[in-house]
Amino acid sequence: MKKIVIIIMALMLAVSFAYADAKYIIKFASVAPEGSTWMNVMEDMNNEIMEKTKGEVKFQFYPGGVSGDEHDVLMKMKINEINAAGFTSQGLGEVVNEVRILNLPLIFKDYNDIDYIMKKMTPMLEQKFLQKGFVVLGWPEVGFVYVFSTKKIESIKDFRNLKMWIWGDDVLVNTLFKNLNLSPIPLSLIDVMQSLQTGLIEGVYCSPLSCLAMQWSTKVKYMLDLRIANVPGGVLINKQVWNKIPADYQKIIKDCANKYMDKLTQLSRKENEESLSALKEKDGIVFTHIASESDMKTFEDASIKTANELVGKFYTKQMLDDLLKYLAEAQENKAGGKKEKNLK
Repeated sequence: MKKIVIIIMALMLAVSFAYADAKYIIKFASVAPEGSTWMNVMEDMNNEIMEKTKGEVKFQFYPGGVSGDEHDVLMKMKINEINAAGFTSQGLGEVVNEVRILNLPLIFKDYNDIDYIMKKMTPMLEQKFLQKGFVVLGWPEVGFVYVFSTKKIESIKDFRNLKMWIWGDDVLVNTLFKNLNLSPIPLSLIDVMQSLQTGLIEGVYCSPLSCLAMQWSTKVKYMLDLRIANVPGGVLINKQVWNKIPADYQKIIKDCANKYMDKLTQLSRKENEESLSALKEKDGIVFTHIASESDMKTFEDASIKTANELVGKFYTKQMLDDLLKYLAEAQENKAGGKKEKNLK
């Protein structure tokens, strides 16, 4: 038994030394905490890439926001201090504005809508990223966003009285909040926890899984049970760094990325659903609903107004028309599905 342990340890050391001298080290940043599903899957992807490239390509991870907020990471990528990173639509939108069309509020109702739209629109978006100097390795999904708060939200009045957080100067969310007559408090992602603790803010928006992972669930009491928006994610690598990697290794990275990004999306969906149960049963979060139809219509009207106001700022009228056309197609493909409201 002792011999077997020694042999295994020797093999592990040999593998470690073999991979220590990787020719292509990709410095990768993420706000996802170490030990999270996101980082665990990324580690699995890295191991497969190292194995298939015989240790010549290796990702070196900087998780948990140690490299800063998404804006900070983008700045570091431009000077190659960081080579690759995972982003939400907030960071992706800083590079290619058009990405923000994918998280218009109250537009996507289910995963069927999202899958169909992503299939139709991401090839065009990937070309735009390439023009900006970035290669897209995949589109792992963050999930549907809900509003979590320290005070109960059951009406538009409740929402307007909330000290609501906004991520930096996010134009899309600012436009929505303006159309709902809210005055949000802009903060970076890493300042949210402390601000919830001190009462500077009373409401945040995020996916259920993110709420648990960031431990914001320990500071809030309520969740508005309304899918406010879909948040796509994306993994970018600096094109200059990418071009230095041999073509056969690029293919290995791309193939592995496709496999593991799809896995991340499926896990994200599963864990977001599980997180909803955990928030309610384990953390005692109370789920609330907008009680009146007129208040719900106020939300929907604000959504329509926001989508149209962002034409020319984030995307063209043609892109919005295409999105609506694809949504209609997705609805037609659903057995017994209902068509989405026309934004025109």
